[in-house]
Amino acid sequence: MRQPLPHRHANPTAPARRPVAGGWWPGLGDRLRGGLARLGDAGLLAPLLALLVGFGLPGLAALAHAALLPAIALILAISVVLAEPGRLRLGEWGPALLLGLANLLLTPLLALLAARQLGLGEAGLWLVLVAGCPAAGSAALIAGLLGLPARPMLLAQLLCFCALPLSAPGIAWWLLDGVAIDPAALFRRVLLGVGLAMLAGLGLRLALGPARRQRQARPLRGLGVLALCAIGLGLAHGLTQSLAASPPILPLLGGLLLVSLIGGALGALVGAPFGLARCFALGGAVRNVSLLWGVAAPLAPPGGDLLLQLGVLWTLLLPAGCALGARLTLDEIAPEDAAEVAALQQQQVE
Repeated sequence: MRQPLPHRHANPTAPARRPVAGGWWPGLGDRLRGGLARLGDAGLLAPLLALLVGFGLPGLAALAHAALLPAIALILAISVVLAEPGRLRLGEWGPALLLGLANLLLTPLLALLAARQLGLGEAGLWLVLVAGCPAAGSAALIAGLLGLPARPMLLAQLLCFCALPLSAPGIAWWLLDGVAIDPAALFRRVLLGVGLAMLAGLGLRLALGPARRQRQARPLRGLGVLALCAIGLGLAHGLTQSLAASPPILPLLGGLLLVSLIGGALGALVGAPFGLARCFALGGAVRNVSLLWGVAAPLAPPGGDLLLQLGVLWTLLLPAGCALGARLTLDEIAPEDAAEVAALQQQQVE
C-alpha cells in the first residue's frame, strides 16, 4: 500500500510539537488553579497575615478597602456554589429555625438592654445591629474540631443570610427607631449585596454542574480565601483610620464580649432540647460581621464603624486560632475523625 508523502514544508527529523494549552502563556490556567487550590487548603491563616501586611502597606490596604463590598459578595457567591447540603431531614429544620430566631431577633433585643446599661450611646445602637448577624462559618469549624454536629448550624446560617435583608432593616426600624441608620437605606444595600451575590452564585452553580463543581472546589475555595485576604487588608485601613482619633475602645470590646455571651447562652438554650446545646452555643456566640460592615460602613458614624471593624477582627482571629489548634490536634484523634475535620476546614472560607 502506497504511503502518503509528507508535507513539503515538514521536517521529518524535527521533534513533534506539544499541543499548546491555549492562551499566550501555555499552562497559565493550570498554574492559577493550582495556586488557588493551595491557598484554599492552607488559607485560614492567610486573612490574618493580610491584616498585618495591610498595616505595613497602607496604600494597598486603602485599595482593598475600596473593594470591600465586591470581596464580601464574592465570598457569599462562592459559598452558594460550593454548598452541598445533601438530603435535609425534617427534624433539622426546627432547631435551625430556632437558632435563626435567637440570632436575628432575641439576641439584638437583649443587646439593646445591655447597651443602655453600659451607656455606650450611639455606638451601642450599632452593637445591636452586630448582635443580629448570622453565625460565622468559623463556628461550624470549631464544632467539627470538637466532634459536634455542624449541619444544623450551617442550615441556620444559610437561613439567616437569606433573611438578613429583612431582619437588619427591621432591627434598625423596630428596636432603634431609625436613629442609628436609615432602615430604607440599609434595606437597599443589604438586599443588593446579598441578592446579587446569591444570584451570581446560583448562576455559576448551574453553569458548572455537579461534576465540574467537585473538580473546581479547591480553586474556588482558594478564590474565597483570596477575597478574605482583601477583607483583611481593608480592615487594616479601617482600623488605622478609626484608631487615629484614640476612641474609647475598651467599652466597645466589653460590649462585643457581652453580646457573644448573650448569643451563646441563647443558642445553648434553644439547642438543649435537641441535644445541640454546645453546637448552638457556638453558633450564637460567633457571628459573621463582614457582610454588615461592607454594606453599612458608608452609613455608620465613627463609633459605629469601629465597632463593626472590631467584630470583623474577631471573625478573622478565631479561624486562625482554630487552624493552629487543628494542626496540633489532628494527629491525636482517630484517622476517620481527622479526615472529617480536615474536610470541614476546607469548606470554610469565613
